[in-house]
Amino acid sequence: MRKLPEPQIIIDSIGDGVVEVAEGPARVAINTAEVAKTYASNVKGNMDDLKTRLPQDLSAIPDFAVRAVGHTVADGISLVEGIGKGITDTLDAVKNQIKRVTG
Repeated sequence: MRKLPEPQIIIDSIGDGVVEVAEGPARVAINTAEVAKTYASNVKGNMDDLKTRLPQDLSAIPDFAVRAVGHTVADGISLVEGIGKGITDTLDAVKNQIKRVTG
């Protein structure tokens, strides 16, 4: 039969697990902030290009529309991935604390 770890290891592991859970929202926020920054940069670049090309180059309008839709979809997917990664990282950290106690 396996012997349980020392009580201080159990208490430390529980404390670390609680901290990992508390850090979960911060992980998600950091990941989503990075995606938002990328999206904002893409929108700004598209707007600058549109302003530069109009009114002389009317093909700027469909170019702008295609890029806007593409960036929105791609960055929307990245946003979901960022949230998922923050959640996964948190769950992995909590599992590591459980394994620390249970072996």
